Amino acid sequence: MTDHLPRSLRPMTTVAALASLVLVLAACSSSSPSEAPGSQAATSQPPASQAATSQPPASQPPASQATSVTISGLAFSVAEITVPVGPLTFINEDSVGHLIAEGENGVEVANPRVQKVSINPNSQGDLVFTVAGDYNITCTIHKTMNMVVHVQ
Repeated sequence: MTDHLPRSLRPMTTVAALASLVLVLAACSSSSPSEAPGSQAATSQPPASQAATSQPPASQPPASQATSVTISGLAFSVAEITVPVGPLTFINEDSVGHLIAEGENGVEVANPRVQKVSINPNSQGDLVFTVAGDYNITCTIHKTMNMVVHVQ
């Protein structure tokens, strides 16, 4: 393999090949020095192929964690959220009331699938989603307040 190289370079080629092999083997190893062989660390991450499909985007928490949306500064705390069928609580931290409905840019849809809810200042109210699907949500008083709710 190294016959075509000058004798002075042959040992360096062998050392480089061995170093590459050590690096490859170290990268393939699944345990760290502090772990017992065959065990997995509690903080291990799923393979990249699973991570892309099992973790939602930051603006969309897992359905089990999505139970409320805060309203503050005339804005929803998230632009998009995924929730299970059932109630989603809106917590109004503003000093003004809001009328939350299915619609966009302050305009309620003609045949809403959810009952709109009026939320007084420093109070809360629920939109109850009974059918899975995507819902555009707006405040009919403040047309710049818009978000999307994905119901599963």
